[in-house]
Amino acid sequence: MNKKPLTKKNIFKYFKKLKRIKLNSELLNILHSNQRILSEDLKSKINLPPFNNSAVDGYAILNSDNKIGVKLVCKRRIAAGEDKNIKIRKGEAIRIFTGAKMPINSSTVIMQENVKKYNDKIIINRAPNIGANHRIKGEDIKNNKLILKKGNKIDFTNLNLLAAAGINKVKVYKKIKIGYFTSGNELRKPKIKLKGSEINNSNYYSLNNFLNNSSVNSLYCGNLKDSFNFIEKKLYTCSKKFNLIITTGGASVGEEDHLIGVINKLGEIFFWKAAIKPGRPIALGKINDCYIVCLPGNPVSVQLLYGFLVKPLINYLSGGDLLLPKPQKIKVNFNMHKKTKRLEWLRVKKNIRNLEFVAEKYPKQGSGMISSMAYSDGIIEIPESVSKIKSGEIYDYYDFTILFS
Repeated sequence: MNKKPLTKKNIFKYFKKLKRIKLNSELLNILHSNQRILSEDLKSKINLPPFNNSAVDGYAILNSDNKIGVKLVCKRRIAAGEDKNIKIRKGEAIRIFTGAKMPINSSTVIMQENVKKYNDKIIINRAPNIGANHRIKGEDIKNNKLILKKGNKIDFTNLNLLAAAGINKVKVYKKIKIGYFTSGNELRKPKIKLKGSEINNSNYYSLNNFLNNSSVNSLYCGNLKDSFNFIEKKLYTCSKKFNLIITTGGASVGEEDHLIGVINKLGEIFFWKAAIKPGRPIALGKINDCYIVCLPGNPVSVQLLYGFLVKPLINYLSGGDLLLPKPQKIKVNFNMHKKTKRLEWLRVKKNIRNLEFVAEKYPKQGSGMISSMAYSDGIIEIPESVSKIKSGEIYDYYDFTILFS
């Protein structure tokens, strides 16, 4: 186990060394494959487009007739879906529609707004470039070309490609099984009348929301009492049922924080504590063949660590790539002295000042300030080496819509 808290960069290096979970494959219709990870390479089964076709509504012509002022006879037409092998005659134009099969001796289409039509003739008002508005067979994807690799995730960016390439079923890894716990005797279901030191269990709802998606099978396993024996029994039993267990709370150094001791007894702790604010007391370990991720109890830490670290880890363990969140660049609109040498995630509002986006720091930055997530737009990441933030400087910005989608 590490002696010093790990940086974010070192945590990702550690993730890459982990053995992926051995998940079997299953064959799915692409209608039900969203967010699933491919277990084999995919090749196109056809050319895209499958034949030469028109990119616009217009008139197919011979290249020799492509001149301003030329009059062409137009008595024939080709609609999308018609399987005709037509030749254009000299002095002729053929009415053609978007997606329709091109005449076999034509490579140019004039857009309909660039001609003047009368009776059964047209006059070219604007001559296009040779080959304009003509989609060539296979110019997008060639038959038998590799289009997606094993480990790629199916989503809105590539699902249309699969269908267009004639693929209606795919082999994907079966869903990873994830169990998750909250921790603490003080936690209760949300209510207004709290007694003594009771706290509403908001972390359950965060994890339930994050894990309630089409890429995992998840189950809430309950709240862990502040008891070594209770936690030991629960984790050992669940480690036989799940591929990954996520816990919140109980991973610090207090007398009632037993998680680290339990995992050390039943299995192994790979690392504990990160040089990140908020989110220091994160741990990763393993019991039997089940990975264990221990998150802090503070709700803000839970949310941010999930978006930045746990979400990519789940994708990686499931057979996919270790996909790090991609930042944008943004100018900050505040000054601040950073007290620690840790990497810091600051919650910010994204506003427009002088016709450009700027980040304005949310005033409440504590890891227990749940409102800071609700009333901010995203995170700016302040590197370990930075101690002073000056207005006008540019930092990495992570929008919540991207971080948690």
